[in-house]
Amino acid sequence: MHKQFRKKLSFYWQLGRYDKPEGALLLFWPCIWGVLLSGNFSSIKIQYFFLFLIGSFVMRGAGCTLNDIIDSNIDRKVQRTKSRPLASKKISIQMAIFFLFFQLFLGLFVVLNLSAIGIFISFLITPFILIYPFLKRLTYYPQILLGLVFNWGILVGYYEINQTLDLKVLLLYLFGVLLTIGYDTIYGFQDLKDDIKINVKSLSIKVRNRPKSFLSLIYIGSLIFLYTSLNISNFNNLVILAVIFFTVYHFMVQIKNFKINDNSLLRKIFMSNVSLGFVLSILMFVNNIIITL
Repeated sequence: MHKQFRKKLSFYWQLGRYDKPEGALLLFWPCIWGVLLSGNFSSIKIQYFFLFLIGSFVMRGAGCTLNDIIDSNIDRKVQRTKSRPLASKKISIQMAIFFLFFQLFLGLFVVLNLSAIGIFISFLITPFILIYPFLKRLTYYPQILLGLVFNWGILVGYYEINQTLDLKVLLLYLFGVLLTIGYDTIYGFQDLKDDIKINVKSLSIKVRNRPKSFLSLIYIGSLIFLYTSLNISNFNNLVILAVIFFTVYHFMVQIKNFKINDNSLLRKIFMSNVSLGFVLSILMFVNNIIITL
């Protein structure tokens, strides 16, 4: 009995992708960038790091659950996703919906710890979260909406520290959006053949004949937004240099190693963005310390 319960619990763990934390971390790092952007170290409260960490895991889990509920029939036709709990019918749709609302309740508890306007800003992205799972049936550009959603935490985190939104955070947000478009397009190449076969759309299909050129343009654009944001935020010049150097190196390695038919390599490149997010967060934290001193 205990063994069966643990097995069933593991299916829900997989449904929310809690066994694959990289997606939650990619949602978490932008929140931290927003918190650290102003360089106002004295205004940063440790509670924000915990709130955004918990919120990122829970809301990413809810997003994956919603996506799998909507896409269960599609997932059964894709090699990479056919063994997911809903696609393989290890969990019923009804129980998945219950699990979705449980995660949303936990997410609400996290959001309610923010300021009133912070809560309002957090909820503004909700319609886009609900729309996203359907886009792959309608357009080749679902990665654009994912970029807008995944980096919303930049705006929320920045507002919680500064009680305003301004040009520098909007530029950093655009950096995050383009970064996400790039790495999620790389991720999407894993399903390229199956997606074409079942008529599921993505940017990966749209740019499959020139992927490196597309990624180069996306990443160059993201670098321009990143540099401009840090520059007008009066970041320490050495920190800006370190950020840009590391980010350029990271992008060059991704593009150089990219191989359209090597799924294990594509996943490895995608996951490397967790390290990028971590390094950028550390460098922004260092800048806060330098300014404070």
